[in-house]
Amino acid sequence: MLQRSSAALSVWMLASFCLCSHFSLVESLYTPQPLSSRVISLIDRHFHHQEATLRTDASRDDWKADSSSRGQELHQCRRSFLKGSGKYLAGFSTSLMIESAYAEDSSVLYSTDPQSSTASFITTGDFDCLLDLPPVTPDCARLYLCRHGQTENNRLHLVQGAKMDPSINANGYEQAQRLGMTFSRLSSESDETLAIPSIVTHSKLRRSRETAAILTAVAAESWKTTAPQPKLLGEITALGEVDFGSLEGKDSNSAKMEMMSTFASWAIGDIDKRLAGGESGRDVLERGVEALKVLSQTAVSSSTNTGAPSVLAVSHSTYLRVLLSMVNDSPLAQSAFWKINNGSISVVDVNVKGRTRMINLNSSLFGGGRGLGVIPRGSSETIDIIMPESYLIRQNEIRHLNGMEI
Repeated sequence: MLQRSSAALSVWMLASFCLCSHFSLVESLYTPQPLSSRVISLIDRHFHHQEATLRTDASRDDWKADSSSRGQELHQCRRSFLKGSGKYLAGFSTSLMIESAYAEDSSVLYSTDPQSSTASFITTGDFDCLLDLPPVTPDCARLYLCRHGQTENNRLHLVQGAKMDPSINANGYEQAQRLGMTFSRLSSESDETLAIPSIVTHSKLRRSRETAAILTAVAAESWKTTAPQPKLLGEITALGEVDFGSLEGKDSNSAKMEMMSTFASWAIGDIDKRLAGGESGRDVLERGVEALKVLSQTAVSSSTNTGAPSVLAVSHSTYLRVLLSMVNDSPLAQSAFWKINNGSISVVDVNVKGRTRMINLNSSLFGGGRGLGVIPRGSSETIDIIMPESYLIRQNEIRHLNGMEI
């Protein structure tokens, strides 16, 4: 018994050390990128519709916003951009550009005129990065799992979970556009082994919904196949970010120790421990199983006669780390090292013919704890979670983001 306790303590300390030394569970940072005057004009038009009053003056430099704080912020950003004294719109929420994305008439945001495309200013990035994917695994549906575009909380390195619901920022807007451009390239190929998603879904959180709306619109502008253009399906609750409880909104450095301790416990099988009053590891794992089932069923039900069944989903970093760990049966302690960048793409094939796999304390997900004779105090000895047989095909694809600082 003493030997087992010592072994359990050693495993917990090792997991804690790893998580502390490379705490990548909080969403990563990016530097805002230059935007074109085309995007600025879109901001102007939508902002005018929402909460500003424009002067009917021929001089763009005399443009005035109302007295609201957001109006003043936009005014300064726009003046700075037009005068050449500033090139970035960091801090301005692009919810102003996206709030009407679900309206039937979204012409304010997206033009079908190639000469005025919202993504026409993007000249860098390898948008063919998905064309070298292997064929879909037999009897499987392909899931394209994207992380949402950057938010200001990401940029400021704040803990952002299920209770934080900000919009994406200007950098996140471009990341979403690049996702759309990347998926449109799938439609330009005649290879029937490619899985071309016709359905786009997302979590209930604003940053995920906005990213999905933008990428869908941009992809539709450049669609080059007879296959149905991608359409927004709506939200899937199971795709939401982990609930970090009372840690949400805090600086990541101040929350690091508590998050480290909780995830280290999950990594050795103590999955019923809750994160600062938020979700337990069991909650997150069960949501992961639900997402795999719902997404694969959606892919099959929406598939056409050409190509393999597939679906595109926009989700969140910590949740995706756990989900991909499940799929690959990789230790949860190891997944803390995995990069899941804003705007990245991970690819998973899920069996749709009834093949399943069991998650228990023997699983590599928990370091094979029972096999080592290590059952930590407080952990459940009845971890029996059945998930569809799944395969990790690609993790954190970011070549389409080339040219952006990530």
